[in-house]
Amino acid sequence: MKNSPVAEKITVRYADLDPYGHLSNAVYLSFFESVRIACLRTLSKNLGLGPLEAGDLPGVRYVIAEATVRYTAPVFLDDPLYDATSVRSVGKRSFVMDYELHTGEHFDKSRMATEGTSAQVFYDLKTRSIRRRLEWFLSAVAALEGRPEESLGPEGRAAERGAPPTRAQRVRGLCRGLGYLAGSRRAWSLQGGGASRGRARGS
Repeated sequence: MKNSPVAEKITVRYADLDPYGHLSNAVYLSFFESVRIACLRTLSKNLGLGPLEAGDLPGVRYVIAEATVRYTAPVFLDDPLYDATSVRSVGKRSFVMDYELHTGEHFDKSRMATEGTSAQVFYDLKTRSIRRRLEWFLSAVAALEGRPEESLGPEGRAAERGAPPTRAQRVRGLCRGLGYLAGSRRAWSLQGGGASRGRARGS
């Protein structure tokens, strides 16, 4: 993640570890949440909106529609850890954020341990329904990111990053990573500690 507008140093607690001494997979999303709140707090400060309302920008409430985590390296108790985020795109009713966790003494000389995304949908608490974004939100995010507004649209951001993989491509990539036979109509399934062949649905 180049030129992240918001990054913070994270302290890994003993309570954050799993039985193997690694940072628990369940904790990563809470770290993403922490830097997301820091990003929104910076936006609010830049706009002079005052303190956040339950973690949201005043007048801009949202719900999480989707969150992903991709683990690339283990994190241990004494590892220096940095959390960074950037807004990938802003739509009419939602916005997407990217996250990275890095280990190292300094963020600019660190290695990435985890990456992820979250999709936030603007929400009206009174009507309990999805709402359109406020007009000033896009320009405020563009100013924070130091990018033109056009690059924050789904088309502009996809052009920068390259077209995202389709669902079929993601599944095939996962199969290859696990050592399964990708692209075939047969898949391996584990039963009772052994391996047996079964027909994959929807192939």
